[in-house]
Amino acid sequence: MGPSDAEIVDLATVLTGRIWEHFGRCTASFGLSGPESKALSSLRPGQQVPMRVVAERMHANPSNVSVVISRLESRGLITRQGGDDRRVKGVQLTAAGEELQAKLNAAYLVDHPALRDLSENQKAAFVKILRRLIQD
Repeated sequence: MGPSDAEIVDLATVLTGRIWEHFGRCTASFGLSGPESKALSSLRPGQQVPMRVVAERMHANPSNVSVVISRLESRGLITRQGGDDRRVKGVQLTAAGEELQAKLNAAYLVDHPALRDLSENQKAAFVKILRRLIQD
């Protein structure tokens, strides 16, 4: 008999908690809050993104994202620019933002709870399961 549904959910919950703890430690080590890190990670180098898209990628309320974007802008990590429609503000990483984003992404992979001690075969199986689970 295989694992129960309850055991699978419990294990996934423990792993999720460990991932969030790891995320929090990495984020704090760069002097960022969780929302700041999520906003920074939602951007792509060289691309200007509307604020509403940043909010969607962060799964956050656009009014809350404005505060986060202001903090990142004050640190010189992003710039806000108007587009053809003056009501729509675009957000773009600065060179400093790109550098910090790369450092944060690299740090996040170090000793990540979802990767810890997995063989290449186990990683391949895990990716297959994760891809299946996130399908719509």
